[in-house]
Amino acid sequence: MASEPVIGKLSVRVVRGHNLVIADSLTHTSDPYVVLCYGSQKVKTSIQKKNANPLWNDVLVLPVTNPTKPVKLEVFDEDKFTADDSMGVAEFNVTDIYDGAKLDLKHASDGTRIKTIYPVGTNYLGGESQVSWKNGKVVQDLILKLKNVDSGSVVLQLEWVHVPGVTL
Repeated sequence: MASEPVIGKLSVRVVRGHNLVIADSLTHTSDPYVVLCYGSQKVKTSIQKKNANPLWNDVLVLPVTNPTKPVKLEVFDEDKFTADDSMGVAEFNVTDIYDGAKLDLKHASDGTRIKTIYPVGTNYLGGESQVSWKNGKVVQDLILKLKNVDSGSVVLQLEWVHVPGVTL
């Protein structure tokens, strides 16, 4: 079976975590890192030692083949001698930023808001998310509330990266 063609790239800046759960009960700390999964692809951030409010600012890039496929996010606590503990999960859609990337925006003014996505029961948003045109690029800011844990959120900045020769 042939692999699906890449239609663009999603640059994901994992900015920070907020109020993450304490995963190590002995030390009352966590050593968090973020894993993004898109299809069979998996990328991860650096590990932030002993920090429930980590600042990563790591940029991870995922080639996009199908904009209807969500990106899954999971925060883990690094453990030296046992399996890493999950500190919560979330996911986000590529569709909103992809739809913005298909628009002809070369005459749009910087900061133009393309779309607003609101937090509803079916998504993981911790606040409104804006898809915008900034510095000649389609971008989206997200705050994702983590599920399966008592607390925690992760702040992301997405940017659509066009692939030369691909028309959306």
